[in-house]
Amino acid sequence: MLKAILVTFFIAAALSVHAQYRSERYDTSYYVSYRNKLTLGAIAAKKNTVFKTDASSAENSLKYLSNSPGRLGISGSHDFVGLAATFGIGRLDPSYKPERGKTRQTNLQLSITGRKVLADIYFQNYKGLYINSGYNISPVGMPNYTRPDIETRLYGTTVNLIRNNRKFSAQAAFLLDAWQKKSAGSLLYGGEFFYGSAKGDSAFIPSQLKNEFPHANVSKLDFITFGPGIGYGYTLVVKKHWFATAMASFNADLSYIKEKTDINTQHSFWKFNPNMKAKGAIGYNSRNWGIAFSYVSNRLFFKGMEGDSRYLNYNDNYKLMYARRINAGKTIPKITRFAGRVINKIGLGFLIN
Repeated sequence: MLKAILVTFFIAAALSVHAQYRSERYDTSYYVSYRNKLTLGAIAAKKNTVFKTDASSAENSLKYLSNSPGRLGISGSHDFVGLAATFGIGRLDPSYKPERGKTRQTNLQLSITGRKVLADIYFQNYKGLYINSGYNISPVGMPNYTRPDIETRLYGTTVNLIRNNRKFSAQAAFLLDAWQKKSAGSLLYGGEFFYGSAKGDSAFIPSQLKNEFPHANVSKLDFITFGPGIGYGYTLVVKKHWFATAMASFNADLSYIKEKTDINTQHSFWKFNPNMKAKGAIGYNSRNWGIAFSYVSNRLFFKGMEGDSRYLNYNDNYKLMYARRINAGKTIPKITRFAGRVINKIGLGFLIN
């Protein structure tokens, strides 16, 4: 019963950090906030996680992908509090194939999209992946090479500050609780910290390909990566309503990496590994409603102990959202004002002011 509930209803609380949008805090000729209204949305979402390994000497790379169906659901937000409930659509998602194996997952992501602050907090665990590569290594009679034993984990956060928050709004593109009426951009700066791992009961590289990869006997990878980042975001607005937003940041990360082989030998080392984050959205926005398709990618790149061995752990999130803004009434604003006072009292008021 519990499993059915978890599959049918996935509840994620999204704390959407913002300011108390008084007109003196941003330029209303560029964008308008509707945080005082209740924003109700219908959403279609798809999340993928990929663990990739390759080498400069190899003909192709190996990609281990999750086999998870897309989701449909609803969302609601007022002020800085948002709530979404979604359910999996199974075989209605053409990219979901039961023959690719079953992926068990815990995917909790807290997204903070504020006037001044952008942040993503990850708590992810995937087990059961399949290979998508240029190699023909699937067992006879099977369409895919599956690895139910491979498990990936990712915990951490990435944070960016929006320098030109008076004219540029990320909320208008990704939350649809604001309306960007004129084109604008902003410098982004911040940093990230992540801990993650990947492991299998045997080596990541299938035995048929052991001669293709110098790290063919590695069966476990642990990493800690952190560093400062800088980027830029820009929204192009056409005729006040149509928009396209692109944001990218690059992080100069220092990483501690530990590789363990299937014969229980291990190597640990430090390396410099620059990484990238990207977000984008296109859509239509107006005073009372908006629609947007958005894409968010978080990529963590690592070099292995062997000179030309490489790993890449990344997450791709796709979302189509239709939102309508209505009056919030009296009760909901009282709840969010109370929550705001609590946040101020515990010393985190800088996030919502």
